[in-house]
Amino acid sequence: MDLAPLMAQAVERRDLPLDALAARVGDELDTLARLSAEVQRALSMCHFAEHTDIEAIRGLQGIDRITQALEDLGRLMAAVSTEMPQDVKLHAVPLLSRLRLHELANNLDPGHERHVVEEEDTGEIQWF
Repeated sequence: MDLAPLMAQAVERRDLPLDALAARVGDELDTLARLSAEVQRALSMCHFAEHTDIEAIRGLQGIDRITQALEDLGRLMAAVSTEMPQDVKLHAVPLLSRLRLHELANNLDPGHERHVVEEEDTGEIQWF
């Protein structure tokens, strides 16, 4: 007997607690803020040409704005998650299937353990 259709049905009917999902979104925003701050620090260590275009500098300053917004949104979602009723549920598949990044979908799903990539200080850097 093929169990795949039954398993797919079980996954489709699985619900996400809205408060836990909001908390996970807050955690992801905090992680993105940390990564953004790391990018900002890395760029600050780069040596730019003596006559770097002012527009390029303004563009790079946008990273600070992104970092601050991500930090604020992370705090907001953490607070929102504590204010939500605990009995509100959302269907898992229609929400999480919209995400392209598999790791992000798993991190947002309260049914999965959250995976946080630690900063690596060794190894070869590969630009994509």
